[in-house]
Amino acid sequence: FFINNYFTMWITINNCGKQLTIHSRLREKVDAHYKIYDLNQIEFDQYHLELLSTADVPATVKQHNVLTCEQLLTYHFEVEVKEIPVL
Repeated sequence: FFINNYFTMWITINNCGKQLTIHSRLREKVDAHYKIYDLNQIEFDQYHLELLSTADVPATVKQHNVLTCEQLLTYHFEVEVKEIPVL
């Protein structure tokens, strides 16, 4: 879908070093819904995630998770990618 003239899509993470930067948005499928996180810090192989929403409901309590790249791959996290559409 289009947001601010960008096409956004979610791509499964397969290379943390190339795909992830500070403030990347990550998505995790949990049962029938998604959790959306902001990647707010990277320390070597430690990725600090802040929960933004669960099933499209904004988080009311701050929740932070620290995961390794291996864990992001194991749990099939996806990263949001924004592209300018070709018209």
